[in-house]
Amino acid sequence: MIGAVSTSLLNVRSMPTPSSAILGQLTEGMVIKGEGPFDNWIQLHYKDTFGFVSAHYLRPVNDLARLTGTVNTNKLNVRQAPSTSAKHLATISRGASIKTLAFLNDWLEIEFNGETAYVAARFVDLVYVSKGYYAKVSADLLNVRSAPYPSASLFGQITMGGQVWVEGQQHDWSQIRFNGNRGYVASRFITPMTETAINAQQQDPIALSDHQDDVIIPSAHIEQGLSRLTPTTILTVTGSSEQRNAAATWNRWGALLTDLSNNKQLDVACALAVLCVESSGKGFEQNNSDRMIIRFEIHKFWKFWGQHNPQQFRQHFRYSNDKVWQGHEWRREPIGEWQSFHGRQSNEWQIFEFARQLDENAAMLSISMGAPQIMGFHFERIGYQSVLEMFNAFAGSIQGQVNGLFNFFSPRMLQYLKDLAFEDFAGMYNGKGQKKVYGDKIQKHYGAFKKMMPNPEQQHS
Repeated sequence: MIGAVSTSLLNVRSMPTPSSAILGQLTEGMVIKGEGPFDNWIQLHYKDTFGFVSAHYLRPVNDLARLTGTVNTNKLNVRQAPSTSAKHLATISRGASIKTLAFLNDWLEIEFNGETAYVAARFVDLVYVSKGYYAKVSADLLNVRSAPYPSASLFGQITMGGQVWVEGQQHDWSQIRFNGNRGYVASRFITPMTETAINAQQQDPIALSDHQDDVIIPSAHIEQGLSRLTPTTILTVTGSSEQRNAAATWNRWGALLTDLSNNKQLDVACALAVLCVESSGKGFEQNNSDRMIIRFEIHKFWKFWGQHNPQQFRQHFRYSNDKVWQGHEWRREPIGEWQSFHGRQSNEWQIFEFARQLDENAAMLSISMGAPQIMGFHFERIGYQSVLEMFNAFAGSIQGQVNGLFNFFSPRMLQYLKDLAFEDFAGMYNGKGQKKVYGDKIQKHYGAFKKMMPNPEQQHS
């Protein structure tokens, strides 16, 4: 069983009885993997021995996007497959952050340098973020560290009275958002804020301006009543590149994809294959501060802004006249060197943020967003009143992105998918010029997933 602690402190006992000796305590949100339940007790490994916790105080871990992990050993091997004999890819140090994609017995499937890799689960402390809260700093200067250890590297400091957004706890440390990244502070130096205090401060512009740089509240981490994402059956990410891609995508969003596909009477393998091809099933990029995956299309920015400002456009942007989706380059300064940017999310966001300064609405219309890579100018088609509304929904949660995919499917697109006419589908989804390339990719991913799970429609969540 895998569960997250649902009470502020949970005793770990030496035997499965309320009167047995207490070995230690787990804090709210900490994730455990154990055997059971046996008479409402879970047996787990704890500090080089066995311990027991009451199953009553555990809740299921349904959404792996809310998991955060921290390496708890001096050196941890990252491997290509879930085996000690698998190829060694890298070594990561104590305190490093881990993005978990799946549980595979004694291994964690993780995202590493944009790829899928594996680490031994017992060397990673996991926290399940369910609902965060504001807290105020009560120390003169509060150190923000990269990991929940006194010796971890220092990210920075927050002054007395500064606000932080707390996502979870690990023993005596609180996990917070700091400058768009995950950081850790000693819990004894922060105090949870009451709703009254928060409301009062929001109405006081002077108070807010004092500490506006101290608190960053990512919408993706605020409780939104999201549907379950991860499926009951988790696949091992092995085999061909298409099989690995399909398995990783299924492990992330299989439950949600199944529910939405059933509503459309569509084989979930079809929707999954489309997501695999569009974005490798990923909606956010860990190596880019967990920001939404985007692709900035310069030729679209010409349409929405450039043609009305041609001289300024040509100083900063250029693309191929023949095949407008090629030759995309830009430069910040009119006399600077031209640089390409596709293929790296930090670069995509760099040009996007620059374009937003010129015209925010036109810039948003010119990007494809999230896992389904739907262009911003389709906002009305998928049910939004503005492109900003679509951008916020896609940037806020994977559910917003996947819902957008299914809302984007026209009746004809759905029929093509049901008929397995992937090239015809790609002609509508990706454009006629690329329909064979994308159609073949969708076909390969569809076949790879069906080979691993012939009857995915039976995998109810």
